[in-house]
Parts: sequence; structure tokens; C-alpha cells
Amino acid sequence: MWLQARRSVDSNHRVEQRRDLDRLVNLFALTDEQLLEQIVQRNAEALETLYDRHAQVVYSLILRIVRNQTGAEEVLQEVFWQIWTSASSYRGSGSAAAWIYRIARNKALDHLRRLKRTTEGNEVEYLDAVADALEPVSSAKNFSVEQTAERNWRAQQVRAALQSLPDEQRICVELAYFDGLSQSQIAEVLRLPLGTVKTRLRLGIEKLERLLLAAGLRGSEALQ
Repeated sequence: MWLQARRSVDSNHRVEQRRDLDRLVNLFALTDEQLLEQIVQRNAEALETLYDRHAQVVYSLILRIVRNQTGAEEVLQEVFWQIWTSASSYRGSGSAAAWIYRIARNKALDHLRRLKRTTEGNEVEYLDAVADALEPVSSAKNFSVEQTAERNWRAQQVRAALQSLPDEQRICVELAYFDGLSQSQIAEVLRLPLGTVKTRLRLGIEKLERLLLAAGLRGSEALQ
């Protein structure tokens, strides 16, 4: 009798595990729009799946705006909390991903308005994040001390040049070159006309080239 009961419990447990696995697999197969529909139905696993898909890009976008890692993490949580509570507000105008990125942008700007200004410490953390994006070379990568110093000096010049750009140009440049977004995606995320994005990118790149030339670098050399 006990053995039969144990077998029944084990069988039921395996069935439940299989159902959980099937449910997760099904969620992975859903589009972002379908996941939002599931979130409206209060499916927390759908939110987790959406988070796994987009958190990295959303965090990067937020960090470009708030320039502070701790603040970016806080805003990231706010973004996905709003998605959880307001998924029903998505009306299908544009992609779900762009809708998420707009929430992130608005939350990041709200965060800046609350702070009113960026402190010196925040600026240092932001420069550290940009430095990570540029992947400065360590001496462990088969480069001589002189080569390592040269490449890291070039990365430092690029960071300094980026900081001199107007914010609207800098954000477009960083989204394009560090986050790999196309001009159309940048326009959708920032809710700007495509022509405006193209203009800001062109002006930003032209100013970067001038600054790098003044520092003794050609634009192509700076990222080698």
C-alpha cells in the first residue's frame, strides 16, 4: 500500500515537472506582444521571460541617460514594475520592444528630473561604464606594455571626446555604436523622426572626428 502511494506521488510530481517545463517552453516561443497579453492575465512567468529578453538592452539605454549604475538598476526595476502593472496600456502601435524602450527612456528622464543634476561621483561611474563598453586592453592579452598603454590611451581619448558631445548627439552615437541599434531602432526608442536621428548621428560623428584629430588620432585609429 505504501509503495503504491509513493509511486503515485512520484508520478504526480513528474507530471507537474513536465507541465512546468512545457509551460516555460511555450513562453519562450511567444512573441513580445503575446507575452504582454499573458502579463495582463497576471502571468508572472511571462514577465520573467520578457525581462530575460530585454533587461540588458533596457539597462544599457537607461545607463546612457542617468549615467549612474545604481540609479540605472533602480530605474530598471521601475520599468518592469510598470510593465507588470500597465501591460494593458500597450495598444499595438509599434513593436512591443519599442514600447518597452520608451518606458525606459521616460523613466530614466524622470529619474534625472528628480535628481536635478548629476553629481561628480555619478560622472565617474558613467565614465567607468563607457570604459567597459570600449573594452580597454589589459596587459594579459598578448600585447607589450607599450602597446597596452597606447591602446588604453586611445580609448581614453574616445571617452573624453564622447563626453564633449551634446547629450542628444552622444546618446544616439552610443546607442548606435555600443548597443548596436540601427538608425530606425534609435528613432523608435527615442520617439524621434528618423531624419533627426540621422542628423544627430552625423553631427556627433563629425565632432568626434574633429576632436580625435585634434588629439592626434584619426577616427579609425581610435578604435583599433
